[in-house]
Amino acid sequence: MKINVGIDLGTTYSAVATFVKENGGVRIFKNGDGKECTPSVVCLSGGRVIIGEEAKEEQRNGNVDTAAFYKSMMGNENYAAYIGGGEYSAETLSGMFLTELIKDIEASNGVQIGGAVITVPAYFNEKQRNATIRAGEAAGLKVLKIINEPTAAIIAYGLTAGKEKNVLVYDLGGGTFDITIAHVNGTQIDVLATNGNHELGGKNWDAILIDYVQERFYSDYDVSIEDHPEDYKELQVKCEEAKKRLSQVSATTIMMQCEGLTGKYEVTKEYFDDMSRVLLEETLQLIQASFNEIGEAQGRSFGWADIDEVVLVGGSTRMPQVRDMIIAEYGKPPITKDINVDTIVATGAAMQAELCVSQTIQIRAGSLTQGAAGAFTGAATPKAPAMTLTISNSEIRDITSHSLGMLALSSDEKSYINSIIIKKNSYINKVFSKQYTFAGKALEVYVMQGESRDPYDCDILGKYVITGMPQGTKSQLSVNFLYNSNGVVEVNANLADGSRLTATKETVTESIDEIIARLKREKEEAEEAARRATCVEIVLAIDSSGSMGGNRIGKAKSSAQDFIDEFDLKHTYITVLSFGDQIKKVCTDSSSKGQITSAIRSITVGEVGYGTDARPIDAARGLYRREGHKILVVLTDGVWGNQVSETSAADSAKADGIIIYGIGIGEADQAFLDRISSNRGKKVDLSQLTTVFKEVATSIATEVSTTTLR
Repeated sequence: MKINVGIDLGTTYSAVATFVKENGGVRIFKNGDGKECTPSVVCLSGGRVIIGEEAKEEQRNGNVDTAAFYKSMMGNENYAAYIGGGEYSAETLSGMFLTELIKDIEASNGVQIGGAVITVPAYFNEKQRNATIRAGEAAGLKVLKIINEPTAAIIAYGLTAGKEKNVLVYDLGGGTFDITIAHVNGTQIDVLATNGNHELGGKNWDAILIDYVQERFYSDYDVSIEDHPEDYKELQVKCEEAKKRLSQVSATTIMMQCEGLTGKYEVTKEYFDDMSRVLLEETLQLIQASFNEIGEAQGRSFGWADIDEVVLVGGSTRMPQVRDMIIAEYGKPPITKDINVDTIVATGAAMQAELCVSQTIQIRAGSLTQGAAGAFTGAATPKAPAMTLTISNSEIRDITSHSLGMLALSSDEKSYINSIIIKKNSYINKVFSKQYTFAGKALEVYVMQGESRDPYDCDILGKYVITGMPQGTKSQLSVNFLYNSNGVVEVNANLADGSRLTATKETVTESIDEIIARLKREKEEAEEAARRATCVEIVLAIDSSGSMGGNRIGKAKSSAQDFIDEFDLKHTYITVLSFGDQIKKVCTDSSSKGQITSAIRSITVGEVGYGTDARPIDAARGLYRREGHKILVVLTDGVWGNQVSETSAADSAKADGIIIYGIGIGEADQAFLDRISSNRGKKVDLSQLTTVFKEVATSIATEVSTTTLR
């Protein structure tokens, strides 16, 4: 029967554990060397993949076909390890390591492993988490969940005491650092804040010693050790070992050989502590950032005084300087009793693995670790009975380590920003939505991860294309974002009525510069297209023949003026024709209200003849100059002498996209008005002329908005 395990996939060491339901404890598996922790080193030798102590020994001997500290490079497309004649990404190396680790654990413990919860630094981003999931799957594991290392530690430690408390987890591993603060109340765990640096860890302390030896060796012999890969690999291991010795002694010696030359250099603990103080300061800055974030969320100051317990996690916390720093800042020592800094993360991951399949588990608080032989070891004393606690998945509430946003136009429409949708330290599995009113076929959403409003300081997680909206109308839709239980982003969308839309994730092949440049270009093109689409050209043809005398011409001009007043002349251009036996252009292609008003007022009866033999419709066809909406409004009061030819001209005009409104008063021919109009013509009493003109203006506005929307 296959079992589920928790795997602490560490930068320097890894551990595997499983929850033993029968006893309510956790068993830490030992590897083939009889140890609970396996060095996260990969070596390729003769087509064989070697990991653990054997690979570590190869590294110690200067074998250039070894890879270590690749975990912090997970998700980094620019990282590659050149070993065994090939090129390997951090994800591939992790997959290779996990494959061999699982084989070793299965063979050494007589078990078969099926599913796994794999831990990652809390500050890992989307790419790093997805890379970890793929590495697990490449090793043949069913990845049940990705869990933050400090959260796993809190699950293992924080539930062993019933009192309400704030716990600070200081997690300093071989290559990564995380600070996580959680509120624990019984079996309820609420993570409050997390910060970290996935490139800060024990290797940075090693680097201080490496740099020291390199400089001394170069000063003595004028030889750069970095130019000799085998010797440099050996130096890395020797400096790591010297770092560990300095946790016990006041001084140690590092011996280095290169090009047949030998250097022997003493390093004091005082020098080492002094040179690494800046690294500790960086961890303190991240702690203070967490305090500030909690204080902002709670509306009060938050600091060391609000912390009930500090828990150290990760092998690098064995350095005395870490404990000393905590005491100096906190005023009391961190919790160390009954905590194995190397396996506490794997312990919590194993509990989480059981929760993934059982939803609730019962644990014996104070007795969470169990040796390979099956005997419990841990905090419980023989006189103190173990307390049984029941914990469910819903009681562990983790948070996001990074803000999630989308690329958006700033409010002043001058630049593109990362518009944050989910703030850092929000609870995972909670949906956050962005509302849109959209009329196109596809909405593109670029998802950004990072705290800055500047998109250049953020990671692009992907482009989601939202489709399935009704066409020909504006839709109210919601784009929904969440961090799932793995800390991985999910995006979906729905209409206001709840109907699900299609959200397709696409790989982003452009740089942020290229994306923003293209979006700016598309915005300008869209604005120009919209400007053209909303541009309206109106030719207003007013009959000034003899029959328009008396009140008719006055009413026609006042109604025409009211008609013009209905339009925003920023994108509307008016041409006014006076027609009788001939045609007069009294105003041409104008958006000046004063000019148009003067032109209308200047029209007089008989100025172009007293009959109606002119052809205003045919003349109007050649007066439109722009792309956009073309409107012809004809006002007449009688029967024209050339109605047949003008009917033909109207048909041609409508074929050209010109919308014609025929308005008649007096003796106008209704049938003729109907034939020339795009819809039915309107013949009204003189008293109704103003109303009809306003109705025509409303119809034009509706036509413009509907066409633009399409």
